[in-house]
Amino acid sequence: MRPIWVVSLKRRKGAILGITLALLMMLALGWGIRGQDEEIWSWTLGNRVVVIDAGHGGVDPGAVGKGKVLEKDVTLAVSKRLQALVQQSGAKTIMVREDDRDLGTSQGLLKRKREDLAQRIQLAMDSQAEVYISIHANSFPDPKLTGAQTFYHSDSPEGKLLAQSIQQELNKMTNGKRVIKANQDIYVLKKAHQAAVTVELGFLSNLEEEQLLTTPEYQEKLAIAIYQGLSVYFSKQTEGPKS
Repeated sequence: MRPIWVVSLKRRKGAILGITLALLMMLALGWGIRGQDEEIWSWTLGNRVVVIDAGHGGVDPGAVGKGKVLEKDVTLAVSKRLQALVQQSGAKTIMVREDDRDLGTSQGLLKRKREDLAQRIQLAMDSQAEVYISIHANSFPDPKLTGAQTFYHSDSPEGKLLAQSIQQELNKMTNGKRVIKANQDIYVLKKAHQAAVTVELGFLSNLEEEQLLTTPEYQEKLAIAIYQGLSVYFSKQTEGPKS
């Protein structure tokens, strides 16, 4: 005669209940950590004013990739994603453009470009923003070059700090190895009255990266990295100098 095993229904229910409670506690802990991180980012960005400048636009397409991707389209897509993240954290965003247009009015392209750049700086000045983030995409004769890189004006300590914060997050998010670079010639960095950086999202001259820059997933990655870098920058300002 085969032995008969009797399993207590009460014990089985108790085991199931214990496992369920453990899973719920783990989920709650995970949500709590995520919520805490979001609260930290919100706290550092609350009531800040940030200019987001999607490079080029309108008659100025910017760089054109090997697959005919236009820089102005990539910069606008990432800028809008960045805007959403920054606004969710309680900051005010000033968008230089929210559609496919430039800020110049003249017929001649050179004069129109000068007007466009001057208007971008004037908009930032009028808004009394604390930070100016100019979004671009790179291009170079060597098609092997890849990676996002952040530029700042060589005479701006705050710009350098902002660039370092953003570049660190870009490298984390994209497994990049690029470093920040000082510049004295980029117009918006030279004329900006606040901490300013130019973020080159990647190289349209590299076919693989060009295709990557058109995907919503990668655009979101870049926007999150810039947002987190911005948050790190403001958190350092809040901490103040260390004695």
